[in-house]
Order: sequence, then C-alpha cells, then structure tokens
Amino acid sequence: MKEYASVSACDLTTMHCGGTIATLYEPETKEELASLLGSLDSFVVIGGGSNMIFSDGLITTAVIRLGKTFSSVSIEGHALHAEAAAPLKELLQYCLENGRSGLEFLSGIPGTLGGALAMNAGTPDKGIMDAVLEVEYVDAEGIHVVKRDVIPYGYRHGGLDSHAVVTSARLSVQPGVPEEIAAAMQSYFLKKKNQPRGFSSGSMFRNPPGFAAGHLIEQTGLKGLQIGGAKISEVHANFIINDGNATTADIRSLLQTIKERVKERFGIELQEEVKIIDERL
Repeated sequence: MKEYASVSACDLTTMHCGGTIATLYEPETKEELASLLGSLDSFVVIGGGSNMIFSDGLITTAVIRLGKTFSSVSIEGHALHAEAAAPLKELLQYCLENGRSGLEFLSGIPGTLGGALAMNAGTPDKGIMDAVLEVEYVDAEGIHVVKRDVIPYGYRHGGLDSHAVVTSARLSVQPGVPEEIAAAMQSYFLKKKNQPRGFSSGSMFRNPPGFAAGHLIEQTGLKGLQIGGAKISEVHANFIINDGNATTADIRSLLQTIKERVKERFGIELQEEVKIIDERL
C-alpha cells in the first residue's frame, strides 16, 4: 500500500482548491483496504474528485484513493464487471469497443465508477444505480457483495454505508451496434456541450422535486456574483467556477448566499450535491 504525506487538496479535485491533506492512503488490494479500514476511526474516499471539495488548512481526516489495480473492466455474460477506480470515460469506451449498450446516459459525466455509485450519478431521470446488478464493497469486517434490491439508493444518493468502500460492481448491459451506441453517447454529450468551462465541481446543488436548481438560482439574479476567486457561472447558475485563486471559504460563502436567496424568494431549501470535507470528521 502506498502512503503519501502533505498532499495538496488542489491536485485531487476538479475544483482545484482546498488546503493540505495530512495523509493519503492508496491500497492496491482488497486485503490491504480491509486492514486499513480496521485501523481508522474515520476516513474519506476520493475517486476522480469531481464532486468533492476539501476545506482550507490542514485536513487531518485520512483520505483513501484506490490504486490503479482497482480499475479493470470486463464482460461477464450479460453484465459488465467494473472496478471502482475505473474512470467512467474509459468504462464507456470499453462498452463502445465491445458493443455493449445500456450505460450511454453516463456519457460526459466525470469521475470514477466508485464515485458515481456513491452519489448515484446520472441524468435527472436515471442514475447509475438503476443499472447495477450487485455491488462489492469492503469494510473493516472484510469483503461483501450485495444485490441492488437491498440497497436503499435514491436521487443523487447511492445508499451504501458510509463505512463501506465500494471496490467493484456488476452492471446490466445488452449487446448493441457500436454505431448506435456511439450515436446515443453523442446525444448525451451534446446536452452537456454548453456547460461552463473552467475549474468546477459540476452542479453544486441537487434539483429539488419539480424544480431545476439552476433556474431557481438564476431567478434570484445571482448569476455572475463573485466572492474572492469563486464566481457563480453566467452560463449555468448551478455551477461555481474557480478562477484559479478561490479558497474553499469563498465557495462556502457563495453556497450560503445562494441558499439564503433561494429560500427567501421561493421558500425552497437547496441541498448541496457537492461534498465539502472539513479538517476533521
């Protein structure tokens, strides 16, 4: 198992902000991971860092990132077996090259399979957990495999225990024609083509039932508001862009301002989609 000290949080997330992570662990086997989890009181698991921001200052909570040995993808009958560190982009490319359909709706979503499962990433209508057959995870007690029907997942919530680390999953796929799969993937890419560019965590808030968070924020007139190096995007109000100098404190201030203004005008309490990790859990 690899162990790193004093790691810059800016280098681990797509928002490119935050302080210093005291210790980053990178287990290479499930056995190493189980042993590590048994030795820690608390921890945070990071994948591609597209939905996570670390606080400013020193983060003393242990951070775990699965090693590259957890990134294989293969076909098993009518299922796709993928390990948690596999980037979604590579997983989809594998499906395209091997003529497997069913996961095209994940096109354009950044990060790894593990992160996608943790937050049930997907479109407003479908999440990755809808395609799951079973999930393998590791905790301090060992290695476990559970079927999807016993996992209480929901919108932007994978439903897995916070003390568990997903290591792989079997996903439902069907044989398909590569040209048709590519066309379906492209249609999802096109929907994201006009999303804001720059350092960001994607959508900052979940969509409340019956509403689009970005539209609610836009109606409050907050588009373009900037605090420090963080700015509410003028392209999509549910995105915050880091100009390269933003602190996590800047982003927290914008998030709080957004929540207060939306609550004041519409009576709706927005819930963050992005996770902000404090110095110590």
